[in-house]
Amino acid sequence: MNLPDGAGAALSLRVLAFMDRSLKSAAHEDFDALALEIHRWQRERDPVLAALTEAEPRCLAEIPAVPVGLFKDLPVGTVPPREAFVVFRTSGTTGGGRGEHRLRNSMLYDHGAFAWAQVCVPGAPADIVALLDDPTQTPDSSLAHMVNLFTKFGPHGTASWHAPGGRLDRDAANARLRTLGKPVFFATTAFALAEFLDGDTAHLPRGSVLMVTGGFKGRVHRLDGSQLYAAAQERFPHARLVTEYGMTELSSQLWGTPNQAYRPPPWLRPIAVEPGSGRPLPAETAGQLRFYDLCNVDSTLGVETLDQGVVHADGTVTLIGRLADAPARGCSLTVEEAWELRGGR
Repeated sequence: MNLPDGAGAALSLRVLAFMDRSLKSAAHEDFDALALEIHRWQRERDPVLAALTEAEPRCLAEIPAVPVGLFKDLPVGTVPPREAFVVFRTSGTTGGGRGEHRLRNSMLYDHGAFAWAQVCVPGAPADIVALLDDPTQTPDSSLAHMVNLFTKFGPHGTASWHAPGGRLDRDAANARLRTLGKPVFFATTAFALAEFLDGDTAHLPRGSVLMVTGGFKGRVHRLDGSQLYAAAQERFPHARLVTEYGMTELSSQLWGTPNQAYRPPPWLRPIAVEPGSGRPLPAETAGQLRFYDLCNVDSTLGVETLDQGVVHADGTVTLIGRLADAPARGCSLTVEEAWELRGGR
C-alpha cells in the first residue's frame, strides 16, 4: 500500500478516528480544525491549490474549493501520476477530457463509503445486480468501485455487472435476477434505469434495494426525475428506492430518497455559495454547491461543483440541478452516449 509522508499518514489516521467516533456520536475532533490542518498539508504539496490560496484560511469557508473543471486540465492533488495506486476518472464532459482523482490508497474512501451506506441503507442485501460496467474492466470508475464494496453487506455477497462499455444488457440482468430469486441491491444510473424500464424486466423481490444515481440532464436528453422514480416504484413495488449523490472528485457520498434531502456523512461538509463571487450563503438559500471532504486527504479538501442546491440547517442537501450553461457530465452520460451510438432515443 502506497502511503503519504509521515504527516499525511498521521492526518489519514485522524480522519479514520473522526469517522468512527462521529458514527458512534462520541466526542471527536473539531471538523474545522482538522480541515485547516489537512488544507495546510495539501497546500504545501499541491501547486494548484497553492495558487488558489490567497491568504492563510482562518475558517472552513475560507479554504479554497477547487472547481471540478480543473481536475481535467491540471494535476490537482498531492499524488503525482506515477505514484498513484488508484486513479478514478470522470465520465467526461461535453467536448472535454476526463478529470482524474488520484489516491495513494483507497483506505479512507472504502472505509467511509461502506460505513455511511450501512447507516443510510440499513439491512441492504449483499447480492449486487448493477447496470454498470464491471469494475475489473473499468477500474477507474469510482461508482463501480463503491458499489462493489457493498458485497460486504453480508458474508457471501456476490456482484454481477450488466452495462459493459455503457451498453445495457437487459437480458443478462433479467436472467441474473431470476437466477438469484432473492433480495438484491440493484444499482443503476438514472439513464440506465430509464432504458431498463423501457422493456420487460424481472421483478425485484421484497427486501430488495434499488439505488439510483447520476444526473438527469445529459447532452441531448433530459429525464424527469419524479416520473422516473414513479415508474420504478410502480414496476418494483416491493423494493426500497434510495438515491445516491457522489462524484469522482470526492471520496464521500450523500444518500437520500426521492422525497428526502441528501444526507452527508459527518466527515463531509456542504456549503452553498453565490455563483461567481463564491460568497457563502446562509442555510436554506439556493446556491452553487461546495463540499469539504475530510477523506480527500490525497487530493484536495474542498471541491466546487457545477451543481445548484440548498444546504439546510441540519446539513442535509436538496439538489436543484446543474448551473445554467454548465457542461453535462456524470456517470449517466456513459449510457446516454451508448444509446446515441446505436441509434437510440
